[in-house]
Amino acid sequence: MPPGTGRIPAGTLGRHQHADCNRRGLCSHGRGQCGNSMKTLYTNGSIHTLRSPEETFRCLGVEDGRITWLADAEPADAAGWERVDLEQGHVFPALTDSHLHLLYSIVLAASSFPICQVREGRLWPDTLAGVEQSIRAWCRENPRQKLMVANGYVTSAVAQKRLPTRQELDDWTGGRKAVVYNIDGHSSAMSTALMRALKIPEEGHDGIFSGEAHEFIQGRVTGLIAASVSPRLLAQGIARFTDECARYGIGRVCALDGNEDVDSDWLTAALAFIARRMEIDVRLFPQYTSPEKAERFFRLQAVPRMGGCGAWELDGSVGSHSAAFDIPYKDRDDTGHCYRSREFIHTRLARAIANGVQFSCHAIGSAAIRQILGLYKELLPRDTVDGAPLHRIDHCEFPCREEVETLKTLPLAVTVQPGFSWLDKRYLKSYEHFLTPEVIGRQIPLRELAEAGVCLCGSSDSPVQSIDPYAQMLGMVDYYLPDQSLTPWQALCSYTVNPARMLGELADTGTLEPGKEASFFVTDRDLTAAAPGELADTRARYTVVRGRRLQPHAGTVSELLRLLLRRPKKI
Repeated sequence: MPPGTGRIPAGTLGRHQHADCNRRGLCSHGRGQCGNSMKTLYTNGSIHTLRSPEETFRCLGVEDGRITWLADAEPADAAGWERVDLEQGHVFPALTDSHLHLLYSIVLAASSFPICQVREGRLWPDTLAGVEQSIRAWCRENPRQKLMVANGYVTSAVAQKRLPTRQELDDWTGGRKAVVYNIDGHSSAMSTALMRALKIPEEGHDGIFSGEAHEFIQGRVTGLIAASVSPRLLAQGIARFTDECARYGIGRVCALDGNEDVDSDWLTAALAFIARRMEIDVRLFPQYTSPEKAERFFRLQAVPRMGGCGAWELDGSVGSHSAAFDIPYKDRDDTGHCYRSREFIHTRLARAIANGVQFSCHAIGSAAIRQILGLYKELLPRDTVDGAPLHRIDHCEFPCREEVETLKTLPLAVTVQPGFSWLDKRYLKSYEHFLTPEVIGRQIPLRELAEAGVCLCGSSDSPVQSIDPYAQMLGMVDYYLPDQSLTPWQALCSYTVNPARMLGELADTGTLEPGKEASFFVTDRDLTAAAPGELADTRARYTVVRGRRLQPHAGTVSELLRLLLRRPKKI
């Protein structure tokens, strides 16, 4: 069937009677809105295929989770089809968040609280006294909680420009186990009780961790946090995450998970079990430098993958002074450094490429970007297979000119989070406080790379930021470097067409065409032409994944048990 055209196949099935939907709580009988029948016709809307900025249709046919039909008028022989009135809504392919941490997104949402928040146009608290006030208040309200987990701390916004010490946390929490995470996730502060639980010597230590000292103990920290999460809180965390995805039109996420500093890493194994049964699609990148550890998950994947952050962080972040640059930070005589040697990366990357394993790694500063790009340039084959998954660089925030030119020549995907720089420019101010104007001006040139055909993939890095994709798209169309801003169309492609290309799944997803998955969302506005303010306020009316409309979740233990009994799928 030629793309964008076609008729409904001969013969129709009887009208779906909703009995199964009612029993499982999937829809309201008689409303015709579930999209769960074997044949469904969506009409009276604008179906944006995303094969071009302009191509739209008025009607969309879905059968057994696949798109069967696109046209501008209803077919004459569709009497037996379930009809869904789009009410002039706009339909787009379901979005993909190409870089988040699923375990943290579920567990931290269920077990932590945010320290710093934007209030009346500024970040609060902005002093350690205000931080103390927030922590003491939480402890009063949660007297039975033995572990306090606080996230979203903004070092650059606090007047003292540091995290609290362990002695301060001991005082403020009454001696509890406690951890405070900087907003970028690359530094933290721990109380004495938590350090003892992790068997970290506290003598002479202020409890503030950054660089490798922070990065390579997170498996142990996460294990303690997860142990405090009850089945009820886990159910609520999964429900909250899935409902947020549906609210934003997200149908698929790339989960960068796994901790190499623990032997068995049962948490990631448990996460994989859950992810295979979630309603949204998950693509797992096991964060191990040990190929043997990563290979345990390959049988669960349609395409083997490894890497991401965690053990594959080649440097840290700007806000934690651990991103690796060529020139010193503005406020200290230090450039940061790369965590891994060239030889260490070379051995593992060469093995991954030779074995057809999709590889991903974190690189923020110019030195780390140069390190991984040089290895990709040396090891990637000259002839690439059309439609194959693309190896990745995650973040790639501050490349030098030479690395920008190299990016244009290699078959790579770059996962970006411009929503963070948008937030930083207005509220966090970490770039302004910690980087020279020269380095700030080196931020990744989005428009230049997009126009050169580089596969830019939008992402949230949740829980560093909300999974809200429109906050990231706002950061793209209203970029820190204005002349490198993307168009709304380019921003939308970074969450649809480009991730499908990056995953090697463009033949099945990324655009709306007959034969592809019926995964899409409906919204009130045309995102290909939205103004920045309109883009930022976008929400989905509802989201459909493989023909089934996602419904709100209760977050109960019984709901969690039903999820665990579902048939597994590839991740």
